[in-house]
Formats: sequence, structure tokens, C-alpha cells
Amino acid sequence: MFIKKLGLIAMLASFIINNLTAATLTNYAVGDVLICFRAANPSTGASLGGTNLVVDAGAISYFTNLAPNTKVTIASVNGTQLSQVGTNKVGWSAFTYFDDSIPPAVTNTIFITNPRSSLNVQTSAHNCGTSSQNNNTIGQMAEIPAGAANNVSFSPLSTSSAVLELDTYNFGANAESYYNAVGPTLDFNETFTYAFEQYTPANFTLSGNPQRSDFYWMYPAPLHATDPAIFLGYFEFETNGVMTYTAYPSATVVAPVIFSFSRSGTANSITFSTGPTGTYTLRGTNSAGLTSARINWPGLASTNGTGSNVTIQDINSSSNLFYTITAQ
Repeated sequence: MFIKKLGLIAMLASFIINNLTAATLTNYAVGDVLICFRAANPSTGASLGGTNLVVDAGAISYFTNLAPNTKVTIASVNGTQLSQVGTNKVGWSAFTYFDDSIPPAVTNTIFITNPRSSLNVQTSAHNCGTSSQNNNTIGQMAEIPAGAANNVSFSPLSTSSAVLELDTYNFGANAESYYNAVGPTLDFNETFTYAFEQYTPANFTLSGNPQRSDFYWMYPAPLHATDPAIFLGYFEFETNGVMTYTAYPSATVVAPVIFSFSRSGTANSITFSTGPTGTYTLRGTNSAGLTSARINWPGLASTNGTGSNVTIQDINSSSNLFYTITAQ
């Protein structure tokens, strides 16, 4: 089944690209990946109101055709726009769909995130829905780009590919805000089978700990079948508001090696090795915190793995400070 379905995506890639004139919400193309943000209670997922951000990140074929372990930054997620929603206490997800405008072989296919509860532990795949079940969810998903297209003029910060909108926007059954399409039950108004949103805590920007949400391909399965979704990669939301995607990641992250440390005034510079994937975090504590596990030391700064040596600088006047690098 895996080889067959990959073949279908390869067949479809040129179809999507050739018909996609631009990655825009004002001219949305079925199969474009949406990345959405809203203010949310991190414990319950309940709406905190305010503004949603809907981003068109481009065709799904771009993501499925990346080489294994390729990590890309989602440039269309703009920090200035995201600041209107926030990064603390925010719910976020990524998804797209193929509806009946796509060739029958892949009609009613869903691609969607599954949030990790532990940064380094991949989620278990949920089972794919039937064509009818997927179609019900797709009906809710399709209202989101339509609602965003209606709201391009809502904020002067909006662009054709990243639109800010009111959380409560509702233009009827065919054009709604991200939150209204998700619904108060947080499952595309009771049409989807699991909680697909990731929620940032109240101290997210200061925590030094990014979040990951796995990206799955849920093709329409036969009735009564238990076909698991196919893992494609993961989205990572960093504490500075940057969103990245890693395709088909290797199971392990290369452990860092610290090569040098230097101090100039209050600037401490630490140079260390990284692997081609993963997130590397500089952590620090004073002598009183040395009894804590190093993974629990406060995060001071993070960087993506590049496969090369990286230098992180920490400005700190304290003479009682210890550093470590953790890889996730």
C-alpha cells in the first residue's frame, strides 16, 4: 500500500504544480498546505478570541518531494503578522486536502498534523478514514481558505498568502474563520477523529523549547479497514515564531560536541557541532542548579542543525554560570 500511494503522489506532483499559479489564498489551489494560528487555552484548546492567521505555505507536492532529512523554513509565516495573534497560548496546525476536483485516484485525501507531546518522540499514526468520512472533514477545511480570501482587507498587515481574520468570522456555510471551521469540539465540527492542533504554553517564548507536530498522509481507506496514516515529516514551531518543516527525518539526532568557549566582556561564545537535522539548544545554570538534569536547565537560545559547527552567543554578566548543549 505504501509504494502504491507514493506512486500516486509522484504522478500527481506535476499536475498540482502545473495548475498552481501562485501560493495565495485569494487564488487558493486545492492541495496547498494551510498553516493556521489562533489564540487558545493551552489546557483545553478553547478559543481566547481575537485574531486568527491563515497562511498558504504552497503545494503539498513541494513537501512530499523533499529529500529525506531536508529542513526548510516556511517563509510565508511572518513574525509581524504572527504578533497579532501571539506565540504564547496559541493553537496551531497544518493541513490540506484533495477534493473531487482532483483525479479520482486520490479524491478525498487529507494531509494533517498530529501534535507531539514529547519533542523527540514521534506520534503513533491514526487510522485513515473512509472516503465519505474524509469528505466530511474536507468540507470544513475548504471553508478556511474561502474565509481568508474574504478577509484580505481586514488588516493592513495581511498579504495574499498570509491573512489575518477575526476569530468569529462567519460568512455562512462556505467561508469561515479558521476557528469556526475547527469548531468548539476542536475536530472540524465533529467530522475528524483526533485533536490535530498543537498548543503553546503561556511561557512558550521564554521556555527555550520548540514544539513539533508530525505531518501525516491520510488516504481514503476501504470501509472497516484499519490502514494507518503515512508519516511524512514534522513541522517545528520555534520560540521566536519561526516555522520549519523536516521531511522524512532520520530517527536519531547527531549529538553535539562543544569545541570552544570564549568570553569578551559579558559576551560568552560557545562553538559546537551539529547534525543535518534537529534543534540544538544552549542551556545554562548557576552552581545551585547543577543537581538538575541538564535537559531541565533553562534554555537560552536554539538553532537548527546544519551539519556544520555553529556558534551561539549568550550575553551574561554572571561569573557563576555553566553551559551545556542539548539536541532534540
